[in-house]
Amino acid sequence: MELYISEDFWASLDDLTKTSKPEILEVSRIGDTAITRLRYTLNVDLPRQAARYIDPEDVTWVERVEWTLPTLSATVNFLPDQGSALMTASGTAEVIADGTETAREVRGEVKVRIPFLGKKVERAVIDGVGEHLEEEAGAAAEHLEN
Repeated sequence: MELYISEDFWASLDDLTKTSKPEILEVSRIGDTAITRLRYTLNVDLPRQAARYIDPEDVTWVERVEWTLPTLSATVNFLPDQGSALMTASGTAEVIADGTETAREVRGEVKVRIPFLGKKVERAVIDGVGEHLEEEAGAAAEHLEN
């Protein structure tokens, strides 16, 4: 759990393929609550027609994660830097320990309100974020082994 609320861990993520290295905006802890706020740029191909609504070269957002430490669970909100009226995304995260194994389970929902293109943009964003989470999990495992 400490890994996900460590500024050093987030600063070490520099080999991500679907997102930029996170810009650390906040890593704080007060009592039983920890908050991370990270800005990312998504590196995926969006449908060409989406450029009418958003700049496909500048798909950035702030990921705000608020951990409840006693339950090892969090709420996650994605706050887009552009097109916030067109896209909403949120989710939950949970760290689950099972014997000697530990996993982070992330669930969420992405909604894009662009006529005729919303589902295609959603799929591109979900695929990109999914690959990002896999890379992040690999980096976490490597960090814990060292």
